[in-house]
Amino acid sequence: MNSPTPGSGPIEYVGKADRRAAKRVAGSGASSRFGCLWSLLAVLGFFGAVIAYIRLGGYVRSAVLGLACDLSACSTAGMTAAGWLIVTTPAAMLLLVAALWNRLAKRGRVALGTATAVVGLVALTFLPGRKRDLSGLVKGPGSEAVDAGILWALGGAGAVLLFLLVLVFVGRAVPAVDRRYNTVALVGAVVLMTAALPLAVNRSEPTWVRATDVFPAELTMNDDRLVRVTAAEQRGCDGVLPDDNLLNLRNCYLTVRATYTTDDSDAVATLRAVLYADDETADEVRDGLPRGLTPVGVTGDTITVLSTTYSWVLVGAAGHADGRPIDAAERPWVLWPLRQVSYRFIGVQGGLFIDPDPSDEIRPRTP
Repeated sequence: MNSPTPGSGPIEYVGKADRRAAKRVAGSGASSRFGCLWSLLAVLGFFGAVIAYIRLGGYVRSAVLGLACDLSACSTAGMTAAGWLIVTTPAAMLLLVAALWNRLAKRGRVALGTATAVVGLVALTFLPGRKRDLSGLVKGPGSEAVDAGILWALGGAGAVLLFLLVLVFVGRAVPAVDRRYNTVALVGAVVLMTAALPLAVNRSEPTWVRATDVFPAELTMNDDRLVRVTAAEQRGCDGVLPDDNLLNLRNCYLTVRATYTTDDSDAVATLRAVLYADDETADEVRDGLPRGLTPVGVTGDTITVLSTTYSWVLVGAAGHADGRPIDAAERPWVLWPLRQVSYRFIGVQGGLFIDPDPSDEIRPRTP
């Protein structure tokens, strides 16, 4: 039994004990209130994350694909690698968490945990729902290559899980493997996931954004022979029109260029195709282009044709090789090679090749 401290009476001692007990009760009440508050915030945060995932998932996917297209110029290898990274990056982050968590200070844990959560949420936006498949979820330039990268990375992850399972049984039979299980498992997982990337690139559908892939050295359509003079591609769309702001109304990824001449006339066809994020963006940019423009680098009297196909804005120019004025009677056959080149580009992007009808208003010089 406790006794009063020296110099204090029984009444004073009891009063002090009561005050200490009251403080403890008040403190427990405050802790209880804070615990309820944190629980409520956690529930609200969870539902907020779900709502943000549903509402912002499309924007996140578009931003990721746009960044990949910007960095890789929408190449097959670059877009496939982007899909592969969507799966492997969160897996690598989780591995870092497991390896470094106990070694990090509180701030380091918060930073690593936050980064891992963000990367994981971004990856989850690419997870199809019950009524949607991956191809319907991922859209835009190079989306087929991204799909391939995601699927091959998932296949690599499945191979890793199988490897780890087999390694458990091998470790039971071979003590040396069991002692080095973590090292062997890490090396094997890295090798399997890395090996999935080149396989994915080789199996991916071409993105058809390289000029020499789209436009052959000699193009034969309607029994006409067109010879390619130049073919190139560039990042962005500067230098296509006299005013760069016209095509930069929305973010443009790249521009594909090609120029052809004919062997039955002196007509020259120049086509410049500018790639955007989607069909709607391309249509919006096309609608904002004024008539009467002449592309940069095209001289003499020319006829400019502006159109769209899929997520591309097509800027075509047709004229005589010497730049002389185009008579009204010459207009149909001067535009004919440009129409053929445009059909070639549209056919490559859509996977369906059709020769233009020579009996239309735009027709060859020699039927």
